[in-house]
Amino acid sequence: MTPNLNDMMVFLAVVETKSFSAAARELGRTRSAISQSVSRLETDIGTRLLYRNTRSLNLTEAGTHFAAHCREIKRSHDSAINEIHENSANPSGLLTITAPHALSVAVLVPVIKSFLADNPTMTARLFADDAHVDLIESSIDLAVRAGETSTQGARVSRVGCVGVSLYASQAYVDSRGGMPVDLHDLEDWDHITNDWQGSPVCYTFDCGTEISVTPRFRCNAYPSIAEATVQSLGVARLGDLAVKSSNGTDDLVAIAPLAEIPIYTVHQFESRPPKKVRLFIDALRERLS
Repeated sequence: MTPNLNDMMVFLAVVETKSFSAAARELGRTRSAISQSVSRLETDIGTRLLYRNTRSLNLTEAGTHFAAHCREIKRSHDSAINEIHENSANPSGLLTITAPHALSVAVLVPVIKSFLADNPTMTARLFADDAHVDLIESSIDLAVRAGETSTQGARVSRVGCVGVSLYASQAYVDSRGGMPVDLHDLEDWDHITNDWQGSPVCYTFDCGTEISVTPRFRCNAYPSIAEATVQSLGVARLGDLAVKSSNGTDDLVAIAPLAEIPIYTVHQFESRPPKKVRLFIDALRERLS
């Protein structure tokens, strides 16, 4: 029997959310209805797609291949709808964006605010994550990333840059006897770093001076690093724009500038992206200018 297209999309939602309950919430249906759709789909194609029990849900080999085909169908469907609305003066629908925490508050939220004001029939979802998220698997329209990026098969565009500096609270600077006379003095200060920076951490300042430090406190989330800096745990590498636009960071002082970090947008649309994506990229580029 030919599988029902709606059941295929329900199955894909279960795969991408990794949960029958989460898929039910996303689709606005009951968990029982979701389970019935998947069971009906398995009956129609004559094979098991999922191993499931009360605690886990895993794809069978056939399920893995079938999910990939379902994604292609969904992409074709979404592309067709996007083309229909392409010439519309006012784009509508949902725009989903992912960005690292350091950019989300300072850059993305203001852009989203102005974007939604200019496009009243649009809605937006921001997924803040310092890790690189799979855009297709997570159904994300656009990724905003900091630093050099190389994503095979993706469309990458540079939209601007942001400055980063070493920051500390005024209280911490005072406890060290004031601002360092020599940047090498910072090697004896306490340092807060992100896990991705590793240990030890090498800093090169825009004046050419290089220092190597061993962090006293490491964390995997930018908001916690910023808060630890405010709480005088030490010196941290923070974005200049993020510090200026965040509440609670008024006491932070810039010790020394480090670099200008390029900002890129990444999407997986094979040809020209939908109008909503192009408009958002333009708004982002204007914000970073």
